[in-house]
Amino acid sequence: MKISNKVTEQLGKIIAGDQGSAPYLSGPRLVDFYNSCGFDDMYGEGFPSRWIYSTQKIEESNGKDRLKTILEEFVDPRRYGGDEDIIEAIVANINQLIKYDGYALIKKGFNYKISLLQGSDIDPEAVLRIGHEFVSEQIKKCQEKITLNDFSGAITNARSLTEAVLIYVIETAENIEVKNDGKITNLWSKAKKSLKLDLDKAELPEYVFQILTGLDSIITGLAGLSNNAGDRHANKFNTRKHHAKVAVNSAMTLCDFVIDILNLKIK
Repeated sequence: MKISNKVTEQLGKIIAGDQGSAPYLSGPRLVDFYNSCGFDDMYGEGFPSRWIYSTQKIEESNGKDRLKTILEEFVDPRRYGGDEDIIEAIVANINQLIKYDGYALIKKGFNYKISLLQGSDIDPEAVLRIGHEFVSEQIKKCQEKITLNDFSGAITNARSLTEAVLIYVIETAENIEVKNDGKITNLWSKAKKSLKLDLDKAELPEYVFQILTGLDSIITGLAGLSNNAGDRHANKFNTRKHHAKVAVNSAMTLCDFVIDILNLKIK
């Protein structure tokens, strides 16, 4: 884990309890904490100022797995008697610093783990295993960005997920290679043909037809929202949490649906 040198001192002060919401740690307790993360130091005569020592430990760990260990260990709920208010405040302080390097402490179960946030594109290797589990994983990443108030990033991720799933659907159903021209509406049109979801020709009950035509609206809305509120382009309006949530939830609904249809088709 590598972070900017601009924030190492601030992190050191947070851990020492000299800045932010974390409790004050005396010199001996500070040494004990860092020793629990892999150091072998002793507190005694000539010991530097607490925040200087703490900063030195952060700097020595920067670019190594040990930095990840330090941050995760520092926000372990058991250190604070499970006091969620204190923990959430400390996590917010740390996330405010490390988010610029593409990292965040994200709650997973009862503990917090360092997660990568950089990039909105889908890992090419992950696309090879597209299915409902893949969609759930990508939606979770979107929700993590919403938690961090990165609403534009969540919207962009939702679009990237939808594009990846549609491309996979077309390539699997047609046995062809698809080149993305950046227009998600074109991918949706091709995917509908591949899955034989041509609604103009389908003989469906009115209520089913209305639900399925809603998928067209999802794609059109997602295209417009990601172009105007995503982080790929200049944000043209004040993106809010509810904008991001509706984009993410709609993308999940559409992706799960087309994967189900594809699975029926290729059985």
